[in-house]
Amino acid sequence: MQKTASNADGHEPFEYIFEQHVRADKLDSYYKFNEQLHLLASQQPGYIYHERRLLEGDGELRHFQTILRFDSPENCINWLEHPERRRLLHQEEEQNYFQYSGHGNWQSYSRWLARSITKPTPKWKVNLLVLLTLYPTVMVLTPLLHLSLKGVAYPVVMLISNSLCVAATSWTLVPIVSRIYSNWLQGNLGRWQRCFALSSLIILFILLLNGFLALPKSLWG
Repeated sequence: MQKTASNADGHEPFEYIFEQHVRADKLDSYYKFNEQLHLLASQQPGYIYHERRLLEGDGELRHFQTILRFDSPENCINWLEHPERRRLLHQEEEQNYFQYSGHGNWQSYSRWLARSITKPTPKWKVNLLVLLTLYPTVMVLTPLLHLSLKGVAYPVVMLISNSLCVAATSWTLVPIVSRIYSNWLQGNLGRWQRCFALSSLIILFILLLNGFLALPKSLWG
């Protein structure tokens, strides 16, 4: 496995992880398709490398995992939304019935927290803030996309949903929240202030959960 590189700013690269389920009789087409994607990705700004693993190799379906690395979330999202990539993906889904899903690596979010944070930040704190922004983003986008993209293939909807969620959290929500909680992230607070900051996050989660539970169930159908 290739070691994780750093970008020009000294931050770890951004990872995007894809899961692919491929019929055994379509493996040749799948490999050819991946080579096309790899060649196209390698020509994009910020591309570092990609790695493909076979997770399950028995039965009629083969389960692959592909880890894609770019030097920033912005460059990764630009690649995910690249028109030629979308065309290739849509073409293969129609012809070969590949099943794709993808998600960002939460641990990678720590490197693009607000630049004012200079001390090492515990990963659990980073993940908590990412969850705080990602949860409502997903809950709001899910019904909106299902309503506006009726008839569109599920993998395409999931790709659009993941891209929008990563864009919203990376460019806007996480930087805003991390600035608000910067002293807590860096451990600059006293005991009671730390308890207050953590309690406020828990209260926000409870309010979000109760708010979404109060909405009509038909929204998530």
